[in-house]
Amino acid sequence: MEKPLEYKLGRGTDEQHLKDQALFKELLKEHDSLKRETVNIENGIISTTTAKNPALVKVLQKHVVGMEKRFGMGRAIRSWDPLFVALFQYKDEISMTYRNVENGVEATLTTENPKLIELIQCHDETLHGFVNEGFEAGGRESPKPEWLK
Repeated sequence: MEKPLEYKLGRGTDEQHLKDQALFKELLKEHDSLKRETVNIENGIISTTTAKNPALVKVLQKHVVGMEKRFGMGRAIRSWDPLFVALFQYKDEISMTYRNVENGVEATLTTENPKLIELIQCHDETLHGFVNEGFEAGGRESPKPEWLK
């Protein structure tokens, strides 16, 4: 049975949200200093995001830790964006693991639900947009799978 999309999933401006938002804004501001590469795998993606500036690497690593916690707790972000709403709606069917690597983070997102692979790939496309365009990409709606349109 299809899950209904809910557009109010833990939205708020609590202290942790403000910290997460500050890290995200710093990454958008410094987007030209980031490099992101992705490999599509059978059930998801493996992406690596790096920077040469050690201070920015720390911001990136803190951001990933914060997003992993938010995702695990169902504390939505970008609740105005249908792609992110769907990611949080289906969070129990998506596995996220990450590890710090030299100069950045490697993240793996996978699912056993074939339908959600496209969702993961659209999320990855969105993150590439953030890295490539910064605030310009941050202000627009993400691409989304055909089944979400």
